[in-house]
Amino acid sequence: MGGLVLTKGTRHLIKHFQKEFKPPRLDQLRTDNILATGTPITDAFADKTNDLLWLTNNIKHGHSPRADKKCLLPDDNSGGQPHLEARWVYFLGNHANVLTPANHQIIRELISMVLNDTSYGYIDFDCIECSPQSVFYADEYDNTGAHSVKYLRIVLATPPMNKFSGDPQLGLDPQDGYNFNVAPGNGDGGAGPTQQ
Repeated sequence: MGGLVLTKGTRHLIKHFQKEFKPPRLDQLRTDNILATGTPITDAFADKTNDLLWLTNNIKHGHSPRADKKCLLPDDNSGGQPHLEARWVYFLGNHANVLTPANHQIIRELISMVLNDTSYGYIDFDCIECSPQSVFYADEYDNTGAHSVKYLRIVLATPPMNKFSGDPQLGLDPQDGYNFNVAPGNGDGGAGPTQQ
């Protein structure tokens, strides 16, 4: 299996995006400029000429503890996944069998919509293995608190990336100790086999 879906690195990225697009960071993205520029972050996401790779490399904010302040990349050392960042940047790049230009635009437009609509409390991200590559999204409601909160759920469905065994910077990091349940093929919702 390749290394974009159902890996420790992908789970780490998703956890970061969950944090980045919920308060208080979401509020900062809605109101602040890209660090050291006069460009509102909302304008950068609204610009159709910007793909997710450009946004990843150029959206910088002081809340990021990273030295380069690129807040759309993980805050830390990627949970022991040294190749995660290089693989993610590769996946966002202009390469075969990675994120399609159409899906770049769908995700960018969805994030832009939430940044410009304060009726959304946050964005919930996920990634599943699926072919062909698609982006699924829906308005959902979190009823766990005193008040219902509307949020946007974005699910990237994509075939896994290959293991890039010939390029050490893009290699799949060890997955030791990582377990996940695979949904059964018959769709009955029961627990699937545990994999490592």
